[in-house]
Amino acid sequence: MIRAELSGFLSRDFPAGMAPPMDLGLAPAAAYYSREVDIEDARPLQERAKTEAQLFADHGFTLLAHQTRVRDWDREVASIYAPEVVEIIRNCLFPERRIEILQRANLIRRGPDQRYYAARIHADGPLTVDGYALNLATFGGPPAVRRWREAYSRDAVAGFVSIGLWRTTNMKEPLRHMPLALCDPVSVDRADIAPTTSGTIAPMGGTTHHLVLRHNPRQAWYYYPEMTGEEVLAMTVCRFMKDDPDAQQRNVFHTAFEDPTTSVGAEVRQSCEHRVGVMILRD
Repeated sequence: MIRAELSGFLSRDFPAGMAPPMDLGLAPAAAYYSREVDIEDARPLQERAKTEAQLFADHGFTLLAHQTRVRDWDREVASIYAPEVVEIIRNCLFPERRIEILQRANLIRRGPDQRYYAARIHADGPLTVDGYALNLATFGGPPAVRRWREAYSRDAVAGFVSIGLWRTTNMKEPLRHMPLALCDPVSVDRADIAPTTSGTIAPMGGTTHHLVLRHNPRQAWYYYPEMTGEEVLAMTVCRFMKDDPDAQQRNVFHTAFEDPTTSVGAEVRQSCEHRVGVMILRD
């Protein structure tokens, strides 16, 4: 276990309703604050789980061994990584479920000459189907929303989950610089969750919908020390189940953070996240 400062907790004094935008520089200084928390090594938690798929189902995240054939992350995502992702999801996350996988061959890259590290606590997906549809509209317009709603409304569909697959890229050493802290969804009270927006993620300054978190001492934070290029972290962006609309949310709040045990001169993090939608079919 380590103790580290995490940024972006929503103030407990902030009233219920929509929180200020989570973007750096846009939110009022009084709305968010930093706090030191204990962050547990997630590898023992994973070792106690029956399977990787069970850990993902119960806690919203899991670490998978995966040696990608990608050598050029600018040119080989569609041709190599996208097919690999299909195998990862089918074989490791839903080995006993009938599913349909929806993905676009694009990555969110972070590191030198890429996007800034997302160093404020957030969950990328909303809590409702309508909120997810709003995000789809921002990126793909009404046709994307119409296609998704038609697919989701089918009787054969039991639910939907959006998954973020996160890994390092182009690194020689294990990850020590700016790793990810993950909050176990089981430890999160709904009352501590607030909706928010961002104006810096979508193209053309479009608005996207996300979640922020008030601190609660019951929250359990984890990280995977020294991830390598032969591992990929799967985490739930959002999940909706038709027959259980009030189920425990599985959105994984997370943030990059400065590990106080990281030595000076550690290799600078380069990473990517690939978002994938999965329609879960009835058995």
